[in-house]
Amino acid sequence: MFKILGICLIITNLAIYESKWSSYNRTKGSFFQKKLSISPDSFTVIKVADGDTITVRNNSNWELVRIRFFCIDAPEKSQPKWGKESSDKLRELLPLNSKVKLAIDKTDLYGRTVAEVFNYKRENVNKKMTELGLVVHYRFQKGCDDYRLVEKTAKSANRGVWNDKKFELPWNYRKKMGIGARGNNTSYHKKQKFKTKNTAF
Repeated sequence: MFKILGICLIITNLAIYESKWSSYNRTKGSFFQKKLSISPDSFTVIKVADGDTITVRNNSNWELVRIRFFCIDAPEKSQPKWGKESSDKLRELLPLNSKVKLAIDKTDLYGRTVAEVFNYKRENVNKKMTELGLVVHYRFQKGCDDYRLVEKTAKSANRGVWNDKKFELPWNYRKKMGIGARGNNTSYHKKQKFKTKNTAF
């Protein structure tokens, strides 16, 4: 009798362990945050274009580098209220001539360096802007699950754009207004078509 009970307990414990392990693996597998290495170079802020784009100078070789913030998308400058608020806050977090560090990912289709930016206070500015609800998690970029969770907290607290029922997600706004390569700008697409025809020769 005791042997049977002992065997039943072992089987039950094994089943619980297997269930927990499977659950852990599913959770682990569904979460992916790309870890970027911080560049040894120091950079100086030269210009803040909007809430997710800046120009910096590499202090080693004085090269100017245009930076697009990793994992986030800011309201366009022409978007009512939030375009200006996002830009103004980024200027506050990254004053002109202040020193920053970069964790670089890649170069985007506009030739900008995609990176996480760390200010003189050692704050991750990408995440800070997300926490404040002044940018949104860019869901079309891989390896940004950390930002999705930060955005979830900002949404729950109704911070920034998440307190505005009329706020339009930046990529929807760009598409509507025909801004950028993914917009509906007819003249842009005509130029691209013309370039493609020319390269065929």
